[in-house]
Amino acid sequence: MDGELLRGRLDDPLWRLQHLYWIENKAGRMQRFTMNAAQLRLHRGLWHRNAVLKARQLGISTYVAMLMLDRCLFTPNFHAGIIDKSLPDAEQKLAKLRFAWENLDYTPPDADDAERALAYLGGIIKQQSGVMKRSEWHPVGDARTRMAFANGSDIRLGTTLRGGTLQLLHVSELAHVSVHAPWRAREIRTGAINTVPADGRIILESTHEGGRYGVNYEMMLQAMENAAKDDLSPLDFRFFFFSWFDNPEYTLGGRGGWSDETAAYFEKLAEAGVDLTRGQKLWYARMARTMGAAMRQEYPSTPDEAFATGNDGAIYGSRIAILREQGRIGADFAYNPAEPLYTAWDLGLSDHTAIWLVQNWGGSVYWLNHYAANQLPLEHYADKMHEWERQYGPIAAHFLPHDAAHRDPHGQSYVESLAHCGITAVRVVPRTPDVWRGINALRGILSRSWFHKDTLQRRTNMRGELEPSGLSCLEMYRTAPPGAGGTCREAPLHDAASHSADAARMFAEALTHGLATPVNLHLPPRRARM
Repeated sequence: MDGELLRGRLDDPLWRLQHLYWIENKAGRMQRFTMNAAQLRLHRGLWHRNAVLKARQLGISTYVAMLMLDRCLFTPNFHAGIIDKSLPDAEQKLAKLRFAWENLDYTPPDADDAERALAYLGGIIKQQSGVMKRSEWHPVGDARTRMAFANGSDIRLGTTLRGGTLQLLHVSELAHVSVHAPWRAREIRTGAINTVPADGRIILESTHEGGRYGVNYEMMLQAMENAAKDDLSPLDFRFFFFSWFDNPEYTLGGRGGWSDETAAYFEKLAEAGVDLTRGQKLWYARMARTMGAAMRQEYPSTPDEAFATGNDGAIYGSRIAILREQGRIGADFAYNPAEPLYTAWDLGLSDHTAIWLVQNWGGSVYWLNHYAANQLPLEHYADKMHEWERQYGPIAAHFLPHDAAHRDPHGQSYVESLAHCGITAVRVVPRTPDVWRGINALRGILSRSWFHKDTLQRRTNMRGELEPSGLSCLEMYRTAPPGAGGTCREAPLHDAASHSADAARMFAEALTHGLATPVNLHLPPRRARM
């Protein structure tokens, strides 16, 4: 193939992406980059702002890297940025770009005329783009965080990238950042995203974690809502979802089977129009053995499946997932006026206070409502209890943790302060020496629980951000991550989810101590009115 003829194809970005660049594949071998089905679908639907929810190993970040390099090589003064969960992760993405640039003139062994012509053309592009010498990079001597070209274009990376103007921004694994460094996720949303003008491009791509809470969930949800719009503005995010079965490599040969539970899962997918091959089913079943509860997070079949999963170390996540599959989450049932109402609290003064409204009768526990706030006076929560009583009827008892009976420096306890606000039906739950006893008590009643749709409602905090719902808090409640040196801490993590989770545990402990009408375990569960 004639080199001059090929040069005439350089005005076509799709042709360039499919022919000019080399990558290192999973086997560590040189491979010319050509887009797979998922990459091509994203490329053809690419908008100014894009939110990509995906399964693992679909090549989306590789596609974005090649797109970024291509734009820099063929657009003068084009500025791009890469944000990842850590600087080493971002450096790996920059290494992909550097590898592709360095091998523009690569001639494979046993190359034919077409391959030699492409290598010749790549050599010209490489020579003309002339990556600047290290002494000319900025910041000086830091080749790891910036790659600059002779035409004034450059790519820089970081973990936030506030400041400057970018024409293309790649934000990778925002979900991980949202869970493990929420302050940095907020910085990315308010800082880095604002560095891209309306005519630029943003590509957020992430495998989700964190359930229905956090910056990544908020942005994915907004993008999903935009799917119903006829015309997106340049500032609206377009949503893309790529499931595990979008990767043709996820299939296995050979013989074997899977459990009845997995077979039922495949049947649900078939009812939704997803027809899997036997090889895909076998791959999924074998991979699920290794991944366990994380399978649907790492390899989701639907967006809802990705959002329904909790984090590593989720304490109640698997039980909530089962309730969701059983249709016990978000039901619109009526409370029973013939049965007592209870509230269960986790206390804070300047900190968070969380409250659940609960009934238990007929062998089931019905979580009717939830409220949480922080930095508000006690009178605020008392007013909320009066509001609930006007809505539902008298509350038989308010279950408070043991420290509610402790007196403050002025000699008054939380119980006495509530009484001054008109909340008198208070019962202090004795302190449980081991928090895991209370957690296991709550685990025991969750299998018999129903959660009203009101427990999924979310409140806007003082920063204007949506707080997690009560149900989301139970999903996200998890053990503390390993400490220095990998040491394990057998304790729940104190975070945004813990207050509401502790309040729910308080109800389970109240039942254990006989402070509320016990659940009749001998009666069959009575289906709540929908």
